[in-house]
Amino acid sequence: MANKDFMDPELTEEEKKEMILENEDDYLEGLLAAADDAANDTKKIDIIRNERKYFSFSIHSLTDEMLRDIRKKYTKYTKNRRQGIRVADELDLPKYRASLIYNSTTEEDQAKLWDNPAVKKGLEAKGICIINALDVIDAVLLPGEKDRIMDIIDDVNGFNNEELKAETAKN
Repeated sequence: MANKDFMDPELTEEEKKEMILENEDDYLEGLLAAADDAANDTKKIDIIRNERKYFSFSIHSLTDEMLRDIRKKYTKYTKNRRQGIRVADELDLPKYRASLIYNSTTEEDQAKLWDNPAVKKGLEAKGICIINALDVIDAVLLPGEKDRIMDIIDDVNGFNNEELKAETAKN
């Protein structure tokens, strides 16, 4: 019985409960380790063009609430005349991506890069209108770089899980 998975359909409910109790410490340890990993997991991103490294920054995962709030903030809603409810109409994709990049960036790197007054002044001196950190992101990153960063953000948030992709491909 020790070799069997507690989800094995051949086990009775009593055997499943017994197995869970026997392994409870392992489950708790695994859960706590997963929570620590999610909270402390960062990934470094290098911005390289023509074999020259311009700058680097680190990103971390976002909570479900943060992801929802960012999507909601940059989604335009219209009222459905037939049903009288608001429905999502259009997503401001450039601002949405810039906001995800900004909010995923570690606080230290936000201060060094996106919120840096010297960077803002330098971009304004080049004739680029900078109102906030999202404008800095739009000004310094190319569209393809933003796409690559979005893929990395998805990885850090657990959306690009290889097992999930394989399971989806099977079905």
